[in-house]
Amino acid sequence: MAHLLSASCPLAISLTSNSKNSVKPFGLNQTFFNPQPLSNHPSLKALLFQEKKPKRRRRSCVFLATATSQQAPPETSTNNNNSPSKPKRVMVIGGDGYCGWATALHLSKKNYEVAIVDNLIRRLFDHQLGLESLTPIASIHDRISRWKALTGKTIELYVGDICDFEFLADSFNSFEPDSVVHFGEQRSAPYSMIDRSRAVFTQHNNVIGTLNVLFAIKEFREECHLVKLGTMGEYGTPNIDIEEGYITITHNGRTDTLPYPKQASSFYHLSKVHDSHNIAFTCKADGIVPPLKKYLVIQSSSRTSYSESA
Repeated sequence: MAHLLSASCPLAISLTSNSKNSVKPFGLNQTFFNPQPLSNHPSLKALLFQEKKPKRRRRSCVFLATATSQQAPPETSTNNNNSPSKPKRVMVIGGDGYCGWATALHLSKKNYEVAIVDNLIRRLFDHQLGLESLTPIASIHDRISRWKALTGKTIELYVGDICDFEFLADSFNSFEPDSVVHFGEQRSAPYSMIDRSRAVFTQHNNVIGTLNVLFAIKEFREECHLVKLGTMGEYGTPNIDIEEGYITITHNGRTDTLPYPKQASSFYHLSKVHDSHNIAFTCKADGIVPPLKKYLVIQSSSRTSYSESA
């Protein structure tokens, strides 16, 4: 079940093998639109649920809530030039994660309208492996509520799986993003190497999810910009300089400029290689100017407070 929530919407999410996936809102009015499931692709089934379930028509709902705490005064918008038009809308996929949450806060503080899209699966991985953060991390719902209380700004939340294209389509049509920042991938190389099911999940989640994002932009928001997180691990450790995307080579008297060779060292890194190829091909096939690659370092604090590094 896919959900859109504003700042102060507590949820109880049940992921069990003997009952339907359920998201239970408390004290909120609900508006239903096109149905979508959270965990219907084979990889999630293999990792989360031990029994097959019949397909059913799923419903997505929109929750609206208001904060009861004192709101901070609005800041002057920095994302518009000279026009008083409405702020740009940015969808942060994987916004519950380390990079995604910091990015969502930064953009919200800059007065962009922000929506987070996340299936919250990363937290379940830690539970499966018996791991927990050295610094306690509040739930995404508590984080968003706290941000609303601190700043008066709303971050919308869509809970669902981007590998489910109908859910992603609903999210695009509902939020109508001007830009998408895509962090929504399984990002652990060691995790991808544990066993077959986790290797398959990593490849399916990352590659199919990114393809769905590309097609959602093409079909629903043609002018939407895409910012995609890559990794230097795609290139491995060659004994020559790593060029910016392309390399010019001469072989048997002939010269050409080709994509720089990739030497991934895990199924995770291979999924990022496939992402890069799929994005480059989509740009070429649809006549879009290839994206500029820029390497960024994002520092984040998981505490429920805000600073420029939060």
